[in-house]
Amino acid sequence: MEEEKNIKGKALYTTKGAAREYGRIGCNFYTGCPHECKYCYLKRGAPSKQLGGTEVRLKKCFKDEQHAADTLCKELEANLEQCQKYGIFLSFTTDPMISETRELTLSAICQTLLHDVPVFILTKNAEFVNNDTFMIWMECIKAEYKHLVHFGFTLTGCDFLEPKASPNLERIKAMRKMKEMGFTTFASIEPVIDWASSEQMVKEAIPWCDHFKLGLMSGTKKDYYDIRESGSAIRRIVQTVNSHNKTIYLKESTRRLLRQYLQPGAYEAFLSLTVDMDGKRIKNDYGKARRTF
Repeated sequence: MEEEKNIKGKALYTTKGAAREYGRIGCNFYTGCPHECKYCYLKRGAPSKQLGGTEVRLKKCFKDEQHAADTLCKELEANLEQCQKYGIFLSFTTDPMISETRELTLSAICQTLLHDVPVFILTKNAEFVNNDTFMIWMECIKAEYKHLVHFGFTLTGCDFLEPKASPNLERIKAMRKMKEMGFTTFASIEPVIDWASSEQMVKEAIPWCDHFKLGLMSGTKKDYYDIRESGSAIRRIVQTVNSHNKTIYLKESTRRLLRQYLQPGAYEAFLSLTVDMDGKRIKNDYGKARRTF
């Protein structure tokens, strides 16, 4: 099997670490985000100087928005097979659906569709569904191509920690709108601030959500998550998702905690109720163990 090349473009790049659990190929046009989320990794440490702040700016490598769009087109064509296989993810350095970034996101959607490339868009903004220009373009997409466009919404259930983002329930309404239009939807239940809020978000979103990702908060104290409480909550969330014939991916942060809660064999059997980061059902090869949880 031919080894996949490492993409190092101005718009597209191969992701690493935790980012890879969202998308193997990232696409960033802008830096900065106005939501002022209290837990945001863009506000802490070294990344805050390069990527953080509340001022949204086009990346310095682009002359202007047209140059950014042209660059994406060239990089898609240069890495077409990989992009078609894995899709591209917007965005790790800003919210791709706020007013400052939306136009270039729309251009990216159009380009990916022309190249039969899936595109994954993660946002905390719900106002875009009221933007006539954007929504008219969405309505013009043929039904047979809509499955390539994945609209994702971060759902924590904690509006007070996300003061300038759309309220969580408004995001779910926007998810419903995009699902009813025929697009694929997903929810990022990350970070888990508290389990009650996260469980509630799953229950509220599940009629309109095709896929869930569940991840913990980084940089917390060792005892922030109680193992017994967390293990029980993860079990309930996975069972709820499965009962609605939807899929869920447990990020590595969640898996590490789950390994402390379940015995070997039981852990592997439980993972078989979930999917991997590419959306494929995980096989249970640990002694073919099966257990009621």
